[in-house]
Amino acid sequence: MKSILLPYRSYFRTVLCGLFMIIVGLNNPLSAQSFNPKNEELLNDIAFIASIDQFENHTSWNRLVKKLERKSDADAEYFLQYLFYKTHQKLLKEYNKGTTFSNLLQSGSYDCVSASITYSILLKYFNVDHRIIETDYHVFIIAEIDEKEYILETTDPRNGWISDAIEIQEFKDDFLPDSSNTALKQNEAIGALAYGQPNSKTIYKEISLRQLSALQFFNQGLIAIHNQDYKLATRRLQQALNLYNSERINTVFKIVAP
Repeated sequence: MKSILLPYRSYFRTVLCGLFMIIVGLNNPLSAQSFNPKNEELLNDIAFIASIDQFENHTSWNRLVKKLERKSDADAEYFLQYLFYKTHQKLLKEYNKGTTFSNLLQSGSYDCVSASITYSILLKYFNVDHRIIETDYHVFIIAEIDEKEYILETTDPRNGWISDAIEIQEFKDDFLPDSSNTALKQNEAIGALAYGQPNSKTIYKEISLRQLSALQFFNQGLIAIHNQDYKLATRRLQQALNLYNSERINTVFKIVAP
């Protein structure tokens, strides 16, 4: 009888061991694909955003990359849509204005800047052409496949994927500057007094990932000003200027710097 049971015991031990290894693997960050960008430009940009170790040791980030890798050979439009929704599902948990990319990695807290950083890094990683658009009070991404544009409204997890040409133009029109706006002719007014007001339309331009990362410091500087911590505001605005010497950052910096 024992000789009959031994093969079965051996079989069940093998199955249980296999299940145990699968469960351990699911909870082991090393089982996920290591984030290893081959794009040298992206690696240089990351140096201004976070350490590569933060990506390599981030379980959710690497699992997301692994999921996206499996779909990367699919139809390009389908993949882009999949990337948009899966990234929100796996990384972006709660909207909070003024959060940083580091906050996003730590807790899933995001705003338009940190979320757009996330998407831009992933799009660069998968070699998807895209533009980061800065406006007075918002940032969003325009991706392009075969000369067709797609909007990635990174703060809207349900309706932020826009592929219809008419809807894309309507979305842009909400941000495009009005040529009759006198503020456009006043450099001191661009992004300074108007910044953050939903009805202000003075800025609409493409920026780099590095310049986008500077807007994190700019937003933190504005928050510090609101809290009347002018020493911290000066420091954050200087950090922003080191990465992005824009008119509005300069304008606000000159106001608060001693």
